[in-house]
Amino acid sequence: MKLKPVVLHSLLFLVTACGALDEGSDSGPSANALSGLWIGTTEEQGVTEALDTLVVFIDEQVFILREDEAHLGNYLTSENGRATMEADIYTYATPDTDNQFYVGNRSNSQFDMDALFATSESLFINYEGNSRSGSMTLELDVARDDNLTLARVAGQWDTTDSVMYINDEGGLQGSNSATGCQWKGHLKTFKNDLLTLSIERKLCPDFNQTIGNPVDGFALVDGEGILHFMAQQPNQFLWMQFESASGTTAPTDTPDETEETTEEAAAAE
Repeated sequence: MKLKPVVLHSLLFLVTACGALDEGSDSGPSANALSGLWIGTTEEQGVTEALDTLVVFIDEQVFILREDEAHLGNYLTSENGRATMEADIYTYATPDTDNQFYVGNRSNSQFDMDALFATSESLFINYEGNSRSGSMTLELDVARDDNLTLARVAGQWDTTDSVMYINDEGGLQGSNSATGCQWKGHLKTFKNDLLTLSIERKLCPDFNQTIGNPVDGFALVDGEGILHFMAQQPNQFLWMQFESASGTTAPTDTPDETEETTEEAAAAE
């Protein structure tokens, strides 16, 4: 299987809706296509602690995100609920774990992976390459926000040293007080669980753009309410994570006035 270049800008028009292993129309398991967000841990030989791992499938592309590096590549499904993958390794030179901002630089190393769909919501992956081997145990993030609109992400988002504001039209702007890094851009509605992202950074330790030349990517909100930005430029990959200042992105339901009045009357008795 030859590794195809991963280019987010072109892939955004091929993204499938959130889900697990989607059924093919008439071609059996080989016609299945993975989609959605999967979360779990990686156990790697020589690493003493399990690594938190987030995996996103977009069309035939896979994005494996860890705190120490990212793996970007392709996958092919086969019979018996299996898939094979090849992924380039993007290493983080200076990962900002305090703010969960990561920039991966493409290396010359790859991983070969074998995946098994233990259930429709459980995925197990073995991998080897670059003189390393390990395994990933993942679960489909069924609590993920699958009705992602601009209204759902509008507001203030924070990290330890950063603040970002998103307005009702998807415009965004943020900065990191510790590093001086600044960014701006916009989000647009796309489909179901994804927003398209255009982002331009300056004065950052890495992954900067010349003024007026933003890069493309996408955004999603996971089941814990964390907003993820992912974008790519030649030989570099950006992953940023934010928490809502309000503590939630879910819309607040307005209680039914009739039910509220009934409950208040009952309490008064």
